[in-house]
Amino acid sequence: MVPTAEVEAPSFPELLRHKRVQAGLTQRTLADLSTISPRTIRALESGRVNARMQTVRLLADALRLEGLSRELFVNAGLGSGRPGPAGTDPWPSAPRSVNALLGRDVEVRAMVGALASDHRRMISMSGLPGVGKSRVATEVAVRLSARRGWPVLWIGSGPVEVDGLGTAPGSLLKALRLLVESRARDVSSVCRLIGRSEVLLVLDGVADAGGPVVGVRDLLAYCPGLRVVSTSRTPWQVTGVQGTVVPPLAVPGPDWEASGSLDVLAGVPSVRLLVDRLSEVRPGFALGRAEAEAVVRLCRRLDGLPAALEAAAAGSRVLSLRQLADLPDAHLLDLPAATRSGADPRTTGPETIGGLVLAGFDRLDPALRTVLRELVAFDAAPTVSEAAEALRRPLNQVVEDLGTLMGCGFVRASHEEAETRLHLPDLLRAALARR
Repeated sequence: MVPTAEVEAPSFPELLRHKRVQAGLTQRTLADLSTISPRTIRALESGRVNARMQTVRLLADALRLEGLSRELFVNAGLGSGRPGPAGTDPWPSAPRSVNALLGRDVEVRAMVGALASDHRRMISMSGLPGVGKSRVATEVAVRLSARRGWPVLWIGSGPVEVDGLGTAPGSLLKALRLLVESRARDVSSVCRLIGRSEVLLVLDGVADAGGPVVGVRDLLAYCPGLRVVSTSRTPWQVTGVQGTVVPPLAVPGPDWEASGSLDVLAGVPSVRLLVDRLSEVRPGFALGRAEAEAVVRLCRRLDGLPAALEAAAAGSRVLSLRQLADLPDAHLLDLPAATRSGADPRTTGPETIGGLVLAGFDRLDPALRTVLRELVAFDAAPTVSEAAEALRRPLNQVVEDLGTLMGCGFVRASHEEAETRLHLPDLLRAALARR
């Protein structure tokens, strides 16, 4: 076994002060929450005294520390902190994911930069089911917490649980949860708790459940240090906030066909993700000429949808890449995909690629579903005028509906020299044709 390099673990005074500042607490506030005197907390942070076991536990409770964050804190307080492996974060304060986020470098950097620089105070993400909105929000939260030390409040049904963050005062988190669950319009108590503290609030899927638009708008107005990241399947209309559509990963295009270069192909985001997940299922897998054609076809047939690509990679345990790429639409749609956020696989059963896509379609208003069914009937990508003519509706109404569908990720526009053409995901076409 290769020996692991070691880094110095943080001392308890350092860790205590770091956690207190991250939570947005003064020494006196922490004293009130923990029932420990402010004088003792000042002495602990300066290292003049050693903490007793009961004191450490009271502080951990007041700071709402859970899991590994609490274990490190308690061990440091009792003098048993050990060095960790190089590259680890001794102060875990934001959600961590099992796999690296691939193909989203540009989007994540732009969102982090906009929020960190105060250029934007809220980012509202929408897009297709399975496109990775929660995963992108997680990465944004991780980077902002690491860069700015902001406490992260996570509310919703995404892949990250609030208990693992250990950065928010319990009273604030409770108030926010009540605000979201009750859709209350009076947010004064939450505003007083946040004050001018710099905090990142992630609302994962809250808008899909009818989240409090008025409450979020008021929080942004009265809490100047608050930043908000929201994820939803349909655009969340918050005044003054421009929605951001998370698109599927780019698929191989003419550049690959023209060059035939494996290096060019390997740099395509959807290919990067598929190859990475294939290497997990088949250790030692490398993209070569023999696999290139099947990989290209899979990425295109699956529209670069991350959940579908991961499902195809899982299917390669049994089928070859060529067999997967040759599957009829019906069989491709039946490949098991990751369970939807918040769903219990013990009661709902495994999700499929087709079910994932249709779940988003079924949540649309009937008028929007009608527009999509009409667009699917076109053999080639129609223009906006052709779509309005087929629907027998005024152009302005169709444009409004198309804007909503684009926000949901179901329609993509290509702006050519003379006109705009509308494109639908192949997976949606296949799923609707099968239904």
